[in-house]
Amino acid sequence: MAAANESQGLKIAVAAFITLWVVTTVSCYFLYQAYSGADARLTSTKDELDKANAKSRAAYDQFDEMRKKIGTKAEEFDPARDEITAQFKKIDERLTALQSGVDAAIQKAQAAGAASAELQDAKDKIRQAIASYRGEPNKTYASSLERAMELFENLSALTTELSVNYVGLRQSLESATNVAKQQIDVQAKAATDARADLDAEHKKHEEARAILLTKTDELQTDNDKKATEIAKLQGDLKRVEDDTARKQETLTSIIREQRDRLERKETILDRPDGHVVYVDYQQGEVLVDINRRQGARPQMTMTIFDADSPGIPTEKPKGNIMLTRVGDQFSYARIVKTNNPIEPIRKGDIVYSPAWSPNQPMRFALVGKIDVNRDSRDDREELKRMIEDAGGVVDFDLPPPEIGPEKGTLSPRIDWYVIDERMPLREAFTRENDVSLLNQTKLTERMGKVIQEARADGIRPLPIERLLAYLGYDMRTPIVGRAESYGKEAMRRLTAKRQPGVEAAKPADANAPAATDTPPKPDAPKAEEPKAEEPKAEEPK
Repeated sequence: MAAANESQGLKIAVAAFITLWVVTTVSCYFLYQAYSGADARLTSTKDELDKANAKSRAAYDQFDEMRKKIGTKAEEFDPARDEITAQFKKIDERLTALQSGVDAAIQKAQAAGAASAELQDAKDKIRQAIASYRGEPNKTYASSLERAMELFENLSALTTELSVNYVGLRQSLESATNVAKQQIDVQAKAATDARADLDAEHKKHEEARAILLTKTDELQTDNDKKATEIAKLQGDLKRVEDDTARKQETLTSIIREQRDRLERKETILDRPDGHVVYVDYQQGEVLVDINRRQGARPQMTMTIFDADSPGIPTEKPKGNIMLTRVGDQFSYARIVKTNNPIEPIRKGDIVYSPAWSPNQPMRFALVGKIDVNRDSRDDREELKRMIEDAGGVVDFDLPPPEIGPEKGTLSPRIDWYVIDERMPLREAFTRENDVSLLNQTKLTERMGKVIQEARADGIRPLPIERLLAYLGYDMRTPIVGRAESYGKEAMRRLTAKRQPGVEAAKPADANAPAATDTPPKPDAPKAEEPKAEEPKAEEPK
């Protein structure tokens, strides 16, 4: 059983070996055939590759030869193509510059006198060749060389033509040079002759100059002597001027002192401003020969002085009036105050205003503190108002520092400077300190300088008490702006509308002013004396 099994295994092994051998043989056969085909194809492919490599080497050799002939430096195709394109662009730019240079050369030649038609023809051909090169759609090396040759031919023709024109121009210039040389010779001869004449004339002038220098030296010596004499005379004149100035200053000081003394004692003013023409005591009005053309205006306050006095007694006025109606020839005025009932205002009395003069206002300067009612308070604004109401002008004002700054300019146009040296009737207590004392010292110094300058300019002093007397100021006068009392009947009459031709109702007081529609007649009856009684006012409600 065991032997049978071994025989059976051997058979199977032999069968398997045979089968494997057959398969191996068949596989080797087919592999050999595949290898033979692949080897044949490899050999064919190698032959084709060798041929292709040979063609490639030949093409590269041809490309390299062509590249060298063209002149490109790049060995690859794309860089070489870009280099050729850039070269074409440079050629375009150089052609543009060439065309501009040709045009300039031809224009210069024509300007020099070249009028040949060949120049214009060569210019046109060059333009045409450049335009043909630029307008060619497919530029090649051969076409570029052909256009370059055409351009060279035209440039050669142009150069030849320019040379011909240059030769002709040179001959013309040589001819012109010969003519000019002949003319220059003539001018040179004339210049030589002129130079000889000039040298002779120069010699004459040198001799004359020597004579003049001699005379100049003599005159200079004489001038030095005169200058010495002039300097001596100027010194004498300076001494005389200094002596004269000192004498003049001394005399001026004496005159100022004398004028100051006279003005302090003065009781006579300069001249009247008008006269009383008519007096109506019943109406309390006067007619004065002051008119609108002289610059008078209503509400101006004036002072009345006696007509028989020599001049105008400044301390003794007869009264005060206020203009109510100003006409072209005469003016009406209301009698404001009569100082003495025994000496009433009469026809012919003098009308005077310290703040106004016919055809021009009086100009004032206020210096220092102005205490009108002597209550220790500054009342300069009230005084300014009274001066302006009287027709005057305040051009300069020097108030105390606590009142305000200095205003205006002190000039010789000012007629009066007003000072207040009166003692106050009522002392006002003020706390003094270093600042107030310093301000008072500065004010005093400034007042002294202003008064000195005013006297030097011929401005006359006017104490405030005298000015207030002229302005008709009364210490008992109520302060403007505060009503003490009023009469209803008087207010009604004053505000009632006037009817023409109807006589107005008479006031209850004989001294109250009454307006008239017509001026008084020259033959009016003698006026009565005014009553001394003053109107009574009702008590305020």
